[in-house]
Amino acid sequence: QAQKMEAIGQLTGGLAHDFNNILTSVIGYVGMAQERPAASEDTALARQLSQARLAAERARDHVAQLLAFSRPQRGERRLISATHAARQALQLLRPSLPSSIAVECSELCDSADGAVPPVVADPIQLEQVLFNLCINARDAIRGHGTIRVRIGHSNAAGAHCASCSARIDGSAWVWVEVADDGCGMPPEVLERMFEPFFTTKDVGRGTGMGLAMVHGIVHDHDGHIEATSTPGEGSTFRVLLPAASEGAWAPMPVPQSPNGASSQPKLRGRVLLVEDEAMVSVYMVELLTSWGLEVVAQHDPRAAADLLASPEPFDMLLTDQTMPGMTGLALCAFAKSQRPTLPVLVYTGDTSEIGSAELDCCGARALLRKPIDAAQLRGLVYEVLSLRGRVA
Repeated sequence: QAQKMEAIGQLTGGLAHDFNNILTSVIGYVGMAQERPAASEDTALARQLSQARLAAERARDHVAQLLAFSRPQRGERRLISATHAARQALQLLRPSLPSSIAVECSELCDSADGAVPPVVADPIQLEQVLFNLCINARDAIRGHGTIRVRIGHSNAAGAHCASCSARIDGSAWVWVEVADDGCGMPPEVLERMFEPFFTTKDVGRGTGMGLAMVHGIVHDHDGHIEATSTPGEGSTFRVLLPAASEGAWAPMPVPQSPNGASSQPKLRGRVLLVEDEAMVSVYMVELLTSWGLEVVAQHDPRAAADLLASPEPFDMLLTDQTMPGMTGLALCAFAKSQRPTLPVLVYTGDTSEIGSAELDCCGARALLRKPIDAAQLRGLVYEVLSLRGRVA
């Protein structure tokens, strides 16, 4: 079973990586179309492009989940709303649930002010937790029934959590609860349900890793899980996550609207772009050129290294990480040895952890994830070129 899961993970990771390259072009070209004057003048066209971009971004989120499945790791954590994450997860999960099962989602709160604070979490991993709990609830219902998802905020002092038997302190907790009216579980199952490979499902219907993964993710987020169940009456799982401190309640940065790019100053400079995927390379050249940059594109990182060793002038190196013959970080290290002051940016569709120390060692200024966010890339390019006086 472990070998099968590893093989599925490798296959899934390869497919997800390829889809990320495709989505880089799809999302990028739709964004560029939204910036054109025709899109602002034609309301129907603007709406259609907006819907196309929304669909592509949902596909991007699906791919992120596949990559998270294929290569389990500590993901990128940020300030998020548990309510928003739960509703988004249910929206993605709904097609896999039979129509005979109703799904309810509500926000409650035990605190006096009635406000559910945000939490610091990896949104993809939080969705994985909800997926697993809802799939278990679906299997427990076995026919007609209801899955109830509730989100709230309270001080849950004194209770014993089911996953580690620890007493929960009186801190502020945000909780996400998944309840069902299915078959329920006897006490002996409740005692073992978080053990890896323990399952009461029929052969072929479960690996016994779902709740074990939920346990690992929740505790890695300094959280706990409470569980109650009665045979014949259903089960309730409550995930407790530490509420973010009030100092962290700063408003989320609002993504720049697509139409805002055209009002930004033009960039000047010569960029060496290294990308082995032709589809992504063509898009990146068009994007960078639209910002006023001169782009020299190379598909082979070794040919790019030859250019860096030559006297040909460049103001910046922009490179993919996963390429045949030489990785992006290896190319960055070579660039650092040849041109110590040349700014370098790296992007990747891989989920392998690349730390800031490794980036600094190779001379890279920043790491971007595929599908590439054009606004984020432009901000970084503007920053590095402005230091070289290459902004119009």
